[in-house]
Amino acid sequence: MKIKELILQSEEISKRLSEGINKGGMNLKYVEEEILRYVNKIGDLMVDEVVERVEEPVYENRVVVEGEEALFDGERNLRFINRFGKETVRRRRCYKYINKRGGYYPLDEKIGMEKCGGFSPLMTYLQALFASSEPYERSEELLSGSIGFKVSATAIQRNTEIITGNLIDDDPYKMIAEEKRLSECDLMVVEMDGTMSPQIHEEVGITGREGLKQPTEYKECNILVIDKYKGGKQIDHWLGARYGKRKIFEEHMRKTGLKMGQMRAKDIVYIADGAKNNWDIKKTNFPRGVEILDFYHASEHLGNYCLLFKDEGKGKNNYKKWRCMMLEGEILQIIAEMKERLKELTNGDRGQKEINYFMNNKDRMDYKEYKDKGYPIGSGAVEGSCKYVVGKRFKGSGMRWKKDDNERVLKVRLAKLNGILQDYFVPQPKCWSIAA
Repeated sequence: MKIKELILQSEEISKRLSEGINKGGMNLKYVEEEILRYVNKIGDLMVDEVVERVEEPVYENRVVVEGEEALFDGERNLRFINRFGKETVRRRRCYKYINKRGGYYPLDEKIGMEKCGGFSPLMTYLQALFASSEPYERSEELLSGSIGFKVSATAIQRNTEIITGNLIDDDPYKMIAEEKRLSECDLMVVEMDGTMSPQIHEEVGITGREGLKQPTEYKECNILVIDKYKGGKQIDHWLGARYGKRKIFEEHMRKTGLKMGQMRAKDIVYIADGAKNNWDIKKTNFPRGVEILDFYHASEHLGNYCLLFKDEGKGKNNYKKWRCMMLEGEILQIIAEMKERLKELTNGDRGQKEINYFMNNKDRMDYKEYKDKGYPIGSGAVEGSCKYVVGKRFKGSGMRWKKDDNERVLKVRLAKLNGILQDYFVPQPKCWSIAA
């Protein structure tokens, strides 16, 4: 059936559906679902016509693709499920590389199909978009209900982990737009923290179902949040995250800070908990930054000390008093009073350990001055991001991940949260020329 013939049916369909409501046999939900099925039929035919009319970019027998010579090797079928739930098929030219494996399909690049796994670019993007936020089974339910036809959880998983996850390069120099580096700001706030995520312990040589029976091990994922402010208003935001050694994350932080424009920031604030590694990273990569010990971490350590009081009431009263004093920047007085009360604790060694924590970080705790300058004093953004970036997607009930799958989906999730996921589905043809 041609598009024109199908469109002519619209009046008859509208009449039938309205009569169905009038007679009480239908409701508007059913009507809209019927209309969606009708619209999908039209859309499918239109996609077929558009793709069939797209011209091949090259008809020569020999081409050079980014330095690699390739020979014409006949035609192959391009097949994919389009946004309207049907299979689009089109013959197109294939070129086989001479000195390496694989082939080159100029038409695929022209329409953006080289980044897809059996689905159109829009469908591949939608699958990654849904799966970046929800488990695959839930994504199947939500996506299928939204578009009007079923997409399996297996297809969604493959297109998210294997196709899109491999497509995204998480190098900040490539991910972050150049204009971010060039834009000025009054204040850049850098926050970092870490959280644990469940992964399957993978033994060499153990694969398939036996591999899935291996025990769970928890791996640390470090999170970075950078916010930029101008005139008191937030003008930019970026989330970064990495599994692996701290050195890998430190390099990720360095690149992200530079690409986000730290060289053009008037003031920089660096907020973290009391771990020495955090401040070492700051000194190396954000040397101009004002060091601020996260107020909420400091409050936890203060609470730990006050829980040691033999007299529970004294502990509660001192916590309230000292916490208010912390907000006023009176950390030296707090330390002095904590030392005086060591004998009132159930465990003096543990109390001294908390005092040492404040001694080591006292120069990062002038919270009154920070507030007066308009600086944040708590790492609420990165604390929330640990739960939002990693916890929400990777730590659901019963979830366990293979390392590579975990890392690939993390890249997809970050691209979605940073608002750049759609950018990876814009056609980016390789440079090619006619072979001499």
